Parts: sequence; structure tokens; C-alpha cells
Amino acid sequence: MQELDFSPLNNFMIAEGSRGELYVFMEARKTETTSPHILYDGKDHAILLMNDKEGVILDYINPEVRKKLANSREVIVVETLLENIKDTYHAEMKFVNKLDYDFGAIS
Repeated sequence: MQELDFSPLNNFMIAEGSRGELYVFMEARKTETTSPHILYDGKDHAILLMNDKEGVILDYINPEVRKKLANSREVIVVETLLENIKDTYHAEMKFVNKLDYDFGAIS
């Protein structure tokens, strides 16, 4: 997984909708999104893969959100540009035993 281009998100927020659905709000990316999915091991980091080569790191997920995220089948990603919504899409949750990524190398 290290050969993929990952970057940490400076600002993102995970929020719960009125029906229990989870939303990830993040700054818009200049990335083509094809079959997005989130790799998650139930701990404090997750990786949102936008396509086969690029993804972003959801770093230091709030402990109160982790259980809800671990029980979700998908989340709705909302990419924003300033105060405007640029794109929204569903990202399937894929659970792994351990994320194969050196989070200590994040700059």
C-alpha cells in the first residue's frame, strides 16, 4: 500500500445524519474519484481510497466516532470548496485487521 499516493487531510469532519448515516466532510481534491472506499481497522486512522492510485488519510478519528464508523457499511463523502459543495459520493467501508501503512511517516 505504500506505493500509492497518500496525503493526510488537514481538515475533515465525520458527522452523523438524522437517520444514523455517517458523512465525511473534507476539502475538495483535484482527484478523479472512481469506486471510492474506506479501509478501516477500528482504530484511530482510516484511509479513503479515491481511485487505484490516490487516497487520503483520515487521521486521528475521534474515539466517540470509531464504533459508529466500524458499524457502517458505507459513508457519504462531501467534498467542499470554501462554503460550496463540489461533490458528494458514497464510499463503501472495507474492514481490515491492520492498516498496512506507516502513520509515523506522515508529515
